[in-house]
Amino acid sequence: MTLDADDLAAGMRELARTDAPPMRLDVAAVRAKARRRLRRRTAAKVVGGILACGVLLAGVAVVNGGDEVTVASVSQGDDPLVAHAAFGWLPESVLGVSHVVGAHGDQVMARSGGEWGMRLWLAMHEAADDPPVEDGRTALPAPPVNGRRAYWITKDAGDPLNGGEAFLRWQVTGGRWAELHGYYLKEADPAAVLLRIAAGVTIGTRPVPLPLRIDGLPESLDVTEVHFWRPGFTDDTTWELAMFYAGPGGASVTIQVSPLKMPGNPCRSAAGLHVCVDAKGVDPDDLLRRITLLGADERRWTTQVVTP
Repeated sequence: MTLDADDLAAGMRELARTDAPPMRLDVAAVRAKARRRLRRRTAAKVVGGILACGVLLAGVAVVNGGDEVTVASVSQGDDPLVAHAAFGWLPESVLGVSHVVGAHGDQVMARSGGEWGMRLWLAMHEAADDPPVEDGRTALPAPPVNGRRAYWITKDAGDPLNGGEAFLRWQVTGGRWAELHGYYLKEADPAAVLLRIAAGVTIGTRPVPLPLRIDGLPESLDVTEVHFWRPGFTDDTTWELAMFYAGPGGASVTIQVSPLKMPGNPCRSAAGLHVCVDAKGVDPDDLLRRITLLGADERRWTTQVVTP
């Protein structure tokens, strides 16, 4: 599918804000997100056209219920980032799981290393009797996942894995549908791997541990976006975190943390990590002094990120 300029531009806007240092861009992730948005927009146009005509044309496939459900979101509580669905088992080639949430939507993605490393997107759809199927696609039965119905969603009824850009949907507790979108699949038996990954997915809200603690964040600030890319874009062994806050009167704060040194000012290094603060309407040096870096060992990370 060819992406238009609007889709690519929208994807880039999801990964950067004009009033903060830009995050580096995962082109494959942007393209996948744009493809998903384009499919939803195309399906919506089909539905609208059919309803306007007052007829249902035989053979036209439209989205069959199942609006998307948030899989991760920002939180104004102790932890700015919470997940509502999470991966369990993942192949050894996977280096980390990224969460990008906020004003531009929510994304949960696991990936292997390299520009063409495997990508695994996790999504959720509202409850429906059957899996949501977009225009031009077919649902093909798959082996049950945890004893519940599962389907491959594909353009080619003769190819469940859709030419290597595979979509597996299975029903979870409460009747909702979970979706695993995998591509750049290099596993010897990709269908079996995707089914095993799906079986390990857990549903439920839980905070995501982060590598810092902020003591005394101004109460007037609300978190609007969190970009936690694992791994990062310049080195498969590192990661990048950015938290975006907004307040009254145009106040804004961006906090960036990474094992890599980043451009910006003011910045500070401790425990093998680096943090930079960009702020308007808030003293960035004072906020920087309130941040404690917890190091690269994830066992020391915390869900109590913001403390009074």
